[in-house]
Amino acid sequence: MAIIRMANRLPQSLFSEGFLEDFPDRLRNVLGTTLERGQPVGWMPAMEIVEDKNALVVTAELPGLAAKDVDVSVDDGVLTVSGEKLEEKKEGEEDSQTYLYERRYGSFRRSFTLPNTVDVDKITAEFENGLLKVMLPKSDKAKARGKKIAVATKK
Repeated sequence: MAIIRMANRLPQSLFSEGFLEDFPDRLRNVLGTTLERGQPVGWMPAMEIVEDKNALVVTAELPGLAAKDVDVSVDDGVLTVSGEKLEEKKEGEEDSQTYLYERRYGSFRRSFTLPNTVDVDKITAEFENGLLKVMLPKSDKAKARGKKIAVATKK
């Protein structure tokens, strides 16, 4: 295998060459949110999808939210979980100084295309201790489809 020498090299200053000058604008367009110094971009809750023989279960970690802050909907075979986590404001904070800011706030939206095996009319959701669980039961027809085939041996 031949080694190819890179002819192009990065300029001394990416900003002076214009490569990164409009980066915040491009990122803003991608994220659909404003980027201001010291302001968080937003957040995306951690989610998992687990399947067993009877259902798919979508779990979302939503710390700091209540059930009223979350919306779950199904439209044309797409499950959408959305909501908003508002920043907590307290009386008398005008005189305080923040030294570390790692918590994320803002709205979120996650969408998943559902397989045709899900019985949309039987979908349920429950919210407890910051965890949202959306149960997506499989249709009876889908449950019956799975069948183990015995393999015979010939002598």
